[in-house]
Amino acid sequence: MSAKFLNVVEDALAVKEMKTGGYDPFQIFEVEHRPCMILTIKVICGKNITKGSWAKDMMDTPDPYVELFIPTAPSGRKRTSNIDNDINPVWNETFVFYLDKNKQNILEITLMDANYVFNETLGVRTYDLIDVEPDSKKTVTFPFNKTSTVDIEFELQSANSPALRYSLALSDEEKDFRENRKEKVFQSMRRMLGEDGPNGLEEVPTIGILGSGGGFRAMTGMCGVFQALVDTGILDLATYVATLSGSAWYISQLYSHPDWPTKNMHDMKEELKNNIDSSLFWLLKPQSMYRYISRIIEKRRNGQPVSFTDFFGHLVGETLLTNRLEAKLSDQQNVIAGGVTPMPLYSCVHVKKHVSAQQFAEWVEFSPYEIGMAKYGTFMKTDLFGSKFFLGQLVKQHNEPPLHFLQGIWGSAFCILFKRLLQGKRGQDPGEIMSQQREETVRHLLEEAYSDEDQTDSSNNNNNTHTDSESESSDSEDEGNDEQDGGNKKPVKTYKTQGFWKNMLEGVINNNSLFKTREGRAGLVHNFMRGLSLNNAYPISPFTVTTMEPDTPTEAATPRAAFESIFDVFSTTNKKMYMVDGGLTLNSPFPLLMRPQRGVELYLSFDFSARPSDSTPPFKELKLAEKWAELNKVPFPPIDTRVFDREGMKECYVFRDPNDPHCPIVLHFVLVNVEFRNFKRPGVPRETQEEFDFADFDVFDDPKKPYSTFNFTYTHKAFERITGLTEFNTLLNKDLIMSTIVELVKSKQKHGQMRPIKLETFHRLRHLSKNKTKLHEFKEFVRQWSGHSSSDASPETISPESTPFKLEKDFKKCRILIARDQKKLAETV
Repeated sequence: MSAKFLNVVEDALAVKEMKTGGYDPFQIFEVEHRPCMILTIKVICGKNITKGSWAKDMMDTPDPYVELFIPTAPSGRKRTSNIDNDINPVWNETFVFYLDKNKQNILEITLMDANYVFNETLGVRTYDLIDVEPDSKKTVTFPFNKTSTVDIEFELQSANSPALRYSLALSDEEKDFRENRKEKVFQSMRRMLGEDGPNGLEEVPTIGILGSGGGFRAMTGMCGVFQALVDTGILDLATYVATLSGSAWYISQLYSHPDWPTKNMHDMKEELKNNIDSSLFWLLKPQSMYRYISRIIEKRRNGQPVSFTDFFGHLVGETLLTNRLEAKLSDQQNVIAGGVTPMPLYSCVHVKKHVSAQQFAEWVEFSPYEIGMAKYGTFMKTDLFGSKFFLGQLVKQHNEPPLHFLQGIWGSAFCILFKRLLQGKRGQDPGEIMSQQREETVRHLLEEAYSDEDQTDSSNNNNNTHTDSESESSDSEDEGNDEQDGGNKKPVKTYKTQGFWKNMLEGVINNNSLFKTREGRAGLVHNFMRGLSLNNAYPISPFTVTTMEPDTPTEAATPRAAFESIFDVFSTTNKKMYMVDGGLTLNSPFPLLMRPQRGVELYLSFDFSARPSDSTPPFKELKLAEKWAELNKVPFPPIDTRVFDREGMKECYVFRDPNDPHCPIVLHFVLVNVEFRNFKRPGVPRETQEEFDFADFDVFDDPKKPYSTFNFTYTHKAFERITGLTEFNTLLNKDLIMSTIVELVKSKQKHGQMRPIKLETFHRLRHLSKNKTKLHEFKEFVRQWSGHSSSDASPETISPESTPFKLEKDFKKCRILIARDQKKLAETV
């Protein structure tokens, strides 16, 4: 065996390792932000502190303290302790400020005298911090009056280790999960598909499950879907489950359950059924209200912004998270450890001032490992969500928010319209209310949500004295008496069972400024990207050469102006971020799974979105997803809605691109009652009148609207109908799902994996790393993938698909052979 052949095999092994996860091509891109400057100020001592006149000094010895204020810094107001009756105080107190070196940073130093009635200003000095050199210490003596001085030490350093992660690649934790999960999926596919299964890890397709929004209808529907996915074993073949709004409520309560994924799904379904059979308003008891409000007030005192989302999240949590209200999203890391179950992904959108969410919405993804925005390549650890950041540095860490707060954010459309729920107007909900409310809701929300967004920290200058904790509060957004929603008119009392506490809550909402403004009802958190240098958004598909401009609308385009501003960037000077329900822009979380880093090849899309009628074509969200994919240059099959004319209403539709073997396939499951009316299980007809009566119902055409998006109470019968329907529809298409997976396996065996880019277009990529080693590794990766090795082997023999060592076990044997002495290897051959 020649050395040349050994080189060929080694190259083939290297290609295989790269393709199966050994090399991440997305690390070639670099997300850069200027570093934060950390200023440490030590107030050392004061000398000969006087009040400025001998008469005042004769009457009272000063109790001096020093205030420091930098308007351009977050939490920029600090103060020392006061030292009683001491004209030569020694403080030796140290304070830390976070600065943007591109701004003019001025320090205001105020010498104060503490008194019982009011504190007295003894003198004010300003100091331009440009005089402080980086990586050095400097002590300055500041004179006050004619005799008083204060010694202050300065040290300025560049923070080169941000608390945020800047990258277009997936996190290391998610990469490890994918590697473990792929092993699990491979074994499951081999067991379930037999000879039609993959022969190696490189042939395992990545499957993503998507659950749409739709309130408790979506949550209940997703419960039935998961029952079917578990029973059929299909869940064992999936890598991700992405959700928003109602589906996110179901998955988050499931993954927070201490018995998931080991407990019987039927028992967990019964538990959920019993949790939602009574109104949310039964939770408005005195002790519950006191607990909710106390936690919200405590959060406010800690310097965190609060909104009605906090209150609404408590209601959702009390309903769904029985006995586990302290559960947190990061706890789910233990649930998915080792890749034993699909990774949950949750979502919401960050909206921009005066722009409809359908035009501009930045998707925020939540996983057990990280929370962030792929658009900006910026992520934080999940337990840091809600903490205060500046230029990537952690300014103040708060406790990780409870899961129910996130549930409030993910379903915040209901916070915005909560007053409508109180008024009992569910009967007015037409089938397509969520779609119709998108523009109206976001417009009303944004009329007020950013009313003071342009304010800066310097707006707090009116106060003479502030403690550090006060600075935190002042850095929060003030809750003003903005426009009131319809005055103080009392809503019509419709449901007597809601009783006194419902009316009390109406009074709280009508008379409290926190609940009056729509700003107060949006999800509100500290802007974790504050201060970052966002000049451009990063493409979702960075290997696609694009100008980041929308294409000319085609005949199949979705409504005019959909997503037209998604490439705009938002101002990172804003102190807060307003997060709303993702369903207000696209009611299915396709953007999370469209990231090419995740490489999803089969979408199992479960759509519980409202429709005007049960007979309405169910493709609106798919068309929006298609448009979003088109604008972001990511592969997505064409959504030909004429399939409805050809095939009529049915439980599942298949969309694929016949001209592109690497384009993902979409199996779109619809909330529709067709075959379920006549069959209690696939292939098992109904027999009794009771069975037929149970299945004889409409989802959207029922005039009583029992499955309305705004119905938060499901009777046991309503629950069993929806879960039974979605479970049946999923089981009905089990063979379709399995045959599609086999199709993908065969396609990967024939066509291999799609290479990220051709070598000749490498020079056109943007945001490349300046690291020469990374560039060289990536070019070698592209050459080998393309069949052009740096060795003298021919292109035909370098591809692993064309070598005699195609299967994984043969590659392992080959490694053993190569490790031996070449002479013995020749004898073996």
